[in-house]
Amino acid sequence: MTIQITTTRYRPDTALDDELADLGYQGMRGWADQRPVTATLVRSRLRPPSPTAPATSLVLARTPSGDLVGAAALRHPATPDGTARLWGPVVAREWQQAGIGSRLLTHAQVLWTGNGMTVVTAEIPVNRAHGCELFERAGWARLHGAVLLKGPITRRDMSRLVVRPLDADDATRLATLYQMINSTDGPQVAADTYRRWSSDERFVPDALLAVDGPDDSLAGVALGYPLIHTTAAEPPEVLVADVLVHPAADRATVASALITAVIDAGARHGAQVARAIVPIHNRPLIGDLRTAGLEPAEDIVYYQAPPAPALPRPEVTRATAR
Repeated sequence: MTIQITTTRYRPDTALDDELADLGYQGMRGWADQRPVTATLVRSRLRPPSPTAPATSLVLARTPSGDLVGAAALRHPATPDGTARLWGPVVAREWQQAGIGSRLLTHAQVLWTGNGMTVVTAEIPVNRAHGCELFERAGWARLHGAVLLKGPITRRDMSRLVVRPLDADDATRLATLYQMINSTDGPQVAADTYRRWSSDERFVPDALLAVDGPDDSLAGVALGYPLIHTTAAEPPEVLVADVLVHPAADRATVASALITAVIDAGARHGAQVARAIVPIHNRPLIGDLRTAGLEPAEDIVYYQAPPAPALPRPEVTRATAR
């Protein structure tokens, strides 16, 4: 059967959201990173990261009857000098080992050839050998790893620290704290932190929380994204998406209070499981999350695309003077 590969721009709130959600769930069902995949999660992953970024590019594989059997998505960076993210390729189980993943990756690479864009994959569990081999065969470089942590939500004693919701009035202080901890991201990314976090479709105001520090600073901030749904096959979850602690703060106390409060916020929205993905070098945060009851479930790896060859410059024909 001939599989047709097409490239298009992502438009949210269409029937494709549900198709991609079903395909994504197929791709992780039965693995340690299994989680609910909904149209809401698809939109949160594929919407552009900033108002000025181009629409996400999709590469789709369909059967002649129109069934979606594979997909990859290139989300362009928030700033011209940023890093693009490649989601997938994801291939339906009954179509794996048929070369569709390689075809999708080849078509996706055309999207950034010649423009100098840095492209990094989304999270790939190291036990997903076929995914790692796909990128290694294509010459992608293996990068630093991360850890997936998960745990059931249980009630815990709350800290004596005052944890409060953070809103748009705190955007400047949030940007200052973000820049202090993530200096390599640049000031524009830091300044855009509140808009970027709060524009995610999973955002709920009571799961963006802060602990105040001295001198009008923030001692810490944590963000959680509940992913609530009605599918009985998967428990609803809350993603502990970010935890920022001021270097001068008492880390153990502040982090514990924030993580506990974010998980409790998720529970109020119906979440039964908490999860987080943390770079392997961020040992302090891994320790904070384990103290809160999350345990390592899977090691994660990322790959970076090889430098794309520059496109040839068009020949310039000089007119001969007569």
